[in-house]
Amino acid sequence: MGYKAEKWTFKTTRDNLYMLPLQVGVLLFICGFFSLMYGGPLEIAAFLLSLFAISLLLLEVSGKPVETSIMPKFLSQNVFTSFDESRSKRIIVSAHYDTQRGSIMFHPKIVDKLSAIYNISYIGFGLIPIGILFNIFNLVIASAILRIGLIIVFANIIFMAICEVTGRYTQGANDNGTGVALTLALANYYINHKDKFPDNVDMVFLFTGSEETGERGMKNFIREYRKKLSKETKFIILDNLGTGKVTYLEGEGMIFYKRAGKMLLDIAEEMAKGRDGKVQKMKNLLLPTDALPAMAAGFDAIAFLAKDEKGRLGNYHWHTDTIENVDTQLLSYEEEFFKEYLVKVAERLN
Repeated sequence: MGYKAEKWTFKTTRDNLYMLPLQVGVLLFICGFFSLMYGGPLEIAAFLLSLFAISLLLLEVSGKPVETSIMPKFLSQNVFTSFDESRSKRIIVSAHYDTQRGSIMFHPKIVDKLSAIYNISYIGFGLIPIGILFNIFNLVIASAILRIGLIIVFANIIFMAICEVTGRYTQGANDNGTGVALTLALANYYINHKDKFPDNVDMVFLFTGSEETGERGMKNFIREYRKKLSKETKFIILDNLGTGKVTYLEGEGMIFYKRAGKMLLDIAEEMAKGRDGKVQKMKNLLLPTDALPAMAAGFDAIAFLAKDEKGRLGNYHWHTDTIENVDTQLLSYEEEFFKEYLVKVAERLN
């Protein structure tokens, strides 16, 4: 295409979706079981250890670039077009190129219940330190709270262990071959139509690795290049765009909610009008995209996906995520939509 490309290599775990809740769950179960069965002066240590376990989970879902896993690290990489330092404004269009391991968690008959599964699991996690604290003060209710928490945590451990052992990588045509394809199409459009973009706006096209392990690619990109990015930098994330309707997220964050950039939202809302319902907005996504680390770092970001009216992603982390199940007409529509969106963002930023 004529770009100068750069590669940033980093080390990260191969899996956090299953392994991190598994690690946190085991630690909490040990703390809760010790408090319930033995008690004594070491309960304060068990309480502090349970808080540490909860803090790992909170850090993970916050989008902050903090490593939370003790698992072995392996090489991954980000690939992106070089910055044009002569330009004062910057837009980064990004898509992750890795895929996830499909497991029973994402079975078509279970995936719609995923939000309930996570909510119940988090309640169980939270009950452990609460129960231990109540036990320290010899409150009668402590035993009941700990027992309920331990049952939920134990069930979560078994569930996540099954997912970890049986999970197999999907082909990833929708998640996220579609986002990569559209980002490449936009890169090709920009290099051949620079006259349509303001001269002082730098367009960067970023392909991140390890998004499926907790946005590690984007977190490492921001950690490494944050000082080169002004606070006016805009991030546009393209993810899961192969079936359904074009959907932009108003914000992200499983626990700590971050709202998408106002200007980016305003333009998306303006463009959604008069498109016969082909573009919709949704408040949030259960599992975050690469937009969350950008938002957590203080940058304006927005994520685009394709969902049905009920908010479901097509063939989400399942073995039917193949190229045959990608809507090519939708991709063509999205390509034109994002070309227009990109020009509008650049003009508004200018």
